[in-house]
Amino acid sequence: MTDATTGPLAGTRVMDVSIMAAGPWTGALLGMLGAEVIKVEPPAGDGTRWVMPTQRGMGTNFISMNVNKKDIILDFKTAQGREAALKLAATCDVFVQNFRVGVIERLGLDYESLRKVNPRLVYCAISGFGETGPLAKAGCADPIMQAFSGFARANGAPGDALEAFRFTGFIDLTTASVATEAVLAALLEREVSGEGQKVEVSMLEAALEIQATRIAELLGAGLIPHPLGSESPGLAPDRAFQALDHEIFVTVHNEGEWGGFCEAIEHPELAQDTRFATSRLRVTHRAELNAAIEPVIRAKPAIWWLRVFQRKGVPSGLAHHFETFRHHQQVVANEMIARVTTRDWGVVSVGGVPWHFSNTPCEVRA
Repeated sequence: MTDATTGPLAGTRVMDVSIMAAGPWTGALLGMLGAEVIKVEPPAGDGTRWVMPTQRGMGTNFISMNVNKKDIILDFKTAQGREAALKLAATCDVFVQNFRVGVIERLGLDYESLRKVNPRLVYCAISGFGETGPLAKAGCADPIMQAFSGFARANGAPGDALEAFRFTGFIDLTTASVATEAVLAALLEREVSGEGQKVEVSMLEAALEIQATRIAELLGAGLIPHPLGSESPGLAPDRAFQALDHEIFVTVHNEGEWGGFCEAIEHPELAQDTRFATSRLRVTHRAELNAAIEPVIRAKPAIWWLRVFQRKGVPSGLAHHFETFRHHQQVVANEMIARVTTRDWGVVSVGGVPWHFSNTPCEVRA
């Protein structure tokens, strides 16, 4: 691990005792922002070390979730381990944990215990369902929260079986982003008050936050979310279309883009069709709209459509496989995938930093 850091959080020290995904990614984000992050693992190690697939025996999940960190081992179940943890916490600005509610108290590393040794500590507690309520102590994981929060019922195509989004743990990652935002806000507030505070974040609240528009649709308009495949409940056309060779995604936000879309597909009469005159009408007559568009798109290659749509100002994009996406000139030009050399696992590839600061550049470090 490297000691020198850049980024707006340079000089900030984080103690990360979390495991699996939401907590470790919070620590990784803080590390990318320049903080010194010390990951504390139990003697058995973080379970993601053995999640498949692996690189030189180490889970790639673990590698990606724990960039920009130093690593030590402490056994919190022993008096010596707890004492060492308290001493380390006394030197830190931020503490991150995502144990089940009640576990951290039994280990003696709860907020009240750490505040006694470090009143300026920002203590970030990440849970599955929140720290109160009948499910407070229940275990949780990304697909569990997708199911509980309604995502799994709204995924997939109409009539398909229940479907969880498994390419990446997006609720875990969203929770980490929310937790990082909260930690940064608490650090700012500490500059005013001089005191740290406890920050509570739950996967459930993060899942609801990213469903803000769905909640408004349900409670305000009575629209119950249901599977639509790649389509949007509020716009049309806004979906993936099968072209001659590959799929292409097209989104029409307004009547100006709708006119451009009709010109692009060389069917200007659709722009004059009263069934499709407004976004609301296009959603209402979605089936007829799709029936008119699908055979036209299917007749020509996706790249041809991409160029035509772009000339007409219609938002569109090819449906890449990850293998082609990672080599795209836009990804390469912006260094969106980072390659770092590690002592034990060789050269590893992970996502690059998602922010670009002019004065305090961020980086991914081994």
